[in-house]
Amino acid sequence: MRAARCLPVVALAAALLAACGLDFDRYEPADGGAVDGTTSEAATVDASTDTLVPPADAKDAADAAAETTGDASLDHAADVTPPADAADAADAADAGGPCGQPGQACCTGNACNGGGCCSGGTCLARGASPNGQNNVCIDGTLVACSGGGGSPCCESATCSGKRCCVDGLCVNTAQSCGAIALGMCLNGSCGACGADGQTCCAGAPGGMGVSANFCTSSGEACSQATGKCAACGGAGQPCCDGDWCGAGACCDQTSKSCVSSGAMCGGGQGSCTSGACAGGTCGGMGQACCGGGVGCTAPFSVCAASVCVGCGGTGEPCCPGVGTGFWCSSGEACSKATGQCAACGGTGQICCAGATCRTGICNGQGNCP
Repeated sequence: MRAARCLPVVALAAALLAACGLDFDRYEPADGGAVDGTTSEAATVDASTDTLVPPADAKDAADAAAETTGDASLDHAADVTPPADAADAADAADAGGPCGQPGQACCTGNACNGGGCCSGGTCLARGASPNGQNNVCIDGTLVACSGGGGSPCCESATCSGKRCCVDGLCVNTAQSCGAIALGMCLNGSCGACGADGQTCCAGAPGGMGVSANFCTSSGEACSQATGKCAACGGAGQPCCDGDWCGAGACCDQTSKSCVSSGAMCGGGQGSCTSGACAGGTCGGMGQACCGGGVGCTAPFSVCAASVCVGCGGTGEPCCPGVGTGFWCSSGEACSKATGQCAACGGTGQICCAGATCRTGICNGQGNCP
């Protein structure tokens, strides 16, 4: 199971940090390093609306597809240009068919896109856990997620013993959640946000970045309807981070909530079947995006040029989060410049969700010193 934000006077900030004894070393991302992902064809994020804006060719393709289908409705993270590896996987011509995306077969050499992991011949998304919640996929490797302090969070922000999950790592009780605005961890809450029934933590406080609001308590996500944290992944519950829903349910982007298999999707898009609406024909990985604002309904998927592709992994498009914010997997955040997930928290890198940095304070542009 599986979300998503500086004081103006540097001297005052430094004094506060020294006084609080905050420890940012735990934000070291998993092996894999920074990924730039910027190309001349990259999508960007509109600063006035915090929505992803595609390059002209992707927009033209999406418009053409909309004219063909008669429905141009997409979710708020639609129309992004998928990276080359995702496009290649979707067009794979080998006998095995499409490969490399979450839920699809592993490509040759057990390869998966975006730092995903090959498990039992099927690709897991970066940040996902196989059944059992004993490990989590980080940069192509399944690593142990014990739930203890300093260990990676399992899927759906899962840690043990009322610890807090912040930027993919478990934080012990009475330790800093990593930023002045977040405070200390207590019973799954960072200060006064992130726990069950509490207000969601700000993903981009003061407009620093484009990360979605998030929860820090295990198995919870931010409800778009209430702006508070609640259990996620079940029928009628908020979609977990990465748009994950259990038991074959669909993540309906109109409400950011899970529609159980066999129930009706929003926007007049028919019934949900095995994670896809319209009886299983739209919203699934590699399928057309659903209309009516429903978008892509499969876990770790986003609409790109009218097709659902993988999101949230290294160099992949950012996953849609609550409101107009975006979600990326452990140790990464959504780059406003590229619309893709990139390493966060290090010197010169973008700030992680909650405006956290491993050292220093996130600046007004959403970058770490």
